[in-house]
Amino acid sequence: MIEIRDFKVDAGDYQRVMWRLFFGRHWPWFALPVAACGGVAALQSDVRWLLAALMLLCLVFPMVLVLVYINYALTLEVRWSLMEKTAVFDNQGIHLTFTDQRMKPRTIGWGDIASATRDRRALYFHLRVRRFNFFVLPLDALARQGIHEDDVIDLAKQHLAE
Repeated sequence: MIEIRDFKVDAGDYQRVMWRLFFGRHWPWFALPVAACGGVAALQSDVRWLLAALMLLCLVFPMVLVLVYINYALTLEVRWSLMEKTAVFDNQGIHLTFTDQRMKPRTIGWGDIASATRDRRALYFHLRVRRFNFFVLPLDALARQGIHEDDVIDLAKQHLAE
């Protein structure tokens, strides 16, 4: 059992990772239409195609991004990372107890986690509920409490492999 007390994730950090995952998967759907309109504009010397590319960039794509934000970033699962909490990692999963009394304690079972990744800032437990939702465990929260990140990774690997 590993207990990490009083930590949270900055909303900007969460969004940065979410957008990186989203654009890493869907960048062709944004780049190809603009490139096609720009290419046709250059070949035909027709400014209307250039205007169409600008409309995609300035009107259509921001609206798509708003829909993506509403679908993935305004969910209950995101609040699990953003709110201040205490997390206990054990054989059943990750038990979250929030300092804000309005939030009920939650348990993220190991079966609810699709995969786990990490970068230089945090460990990310990708949830099965939606494609771009994940629980974030900042590495500085582990370091402040003298917990080695490999202990958490080993516990996660043991249960995610099952």
